[in-house]
Amino acid sequence: MITAQDIKARWEELQEQGERILFVVGGPGSGKSRLIRELAEQDGWKYMEAKDLLEEEFLEVAHELRPQRAYDELSTSLKAYDAKVALIDGVNVLFAPILNLTPVELLKGISKEYPIIVGWRGRFDGTKLHLEHNNNPEYFSFEVENPQRIIVVE
Repeated sequence: MITAQDIKARWEELQEQGERILFVVGGPGSGKSRLIRELAEQDGWKYMEAKDLLEEEFLEVAHELRPQRAYDELSTSLKAYDAKVALIDGVNVLFAPILNLTPVELLKGISKEYPIIVGWRGRFDGTKLHLEHNNNPEYFSFEVENPQRIIVVE
């Protein structure tokens, strides 16, 4: 059974490798969100929902300008939180087609400026990370470069 301390220990290992993103992966009801919220009790770590990081006016921006605008808004939000580590949950909302985003690239880009731990609803098969969304267990998948960036909650 994975604990918040296990996640923190993995996070510290990754910092020695220069990594600034960790995915906490699990299915619905696995406890990943609870664990991430527990981590928010760490000094300077802040829990936030992905849907709260974009302004309401985001959808008024031209479709082709949304990727850059999303990056700018997430950066601004994370800077305002002034978090030592940002704990971002509910990232499946970033995959809505209407947003016109490439969420994994967005998260990786943000992690170059701000260290983040991401709650990921889905599964890891050893090489690919799969996002579950709208009852589709493989709504989105991508190859994982460094499996140490993944911690699975079951």
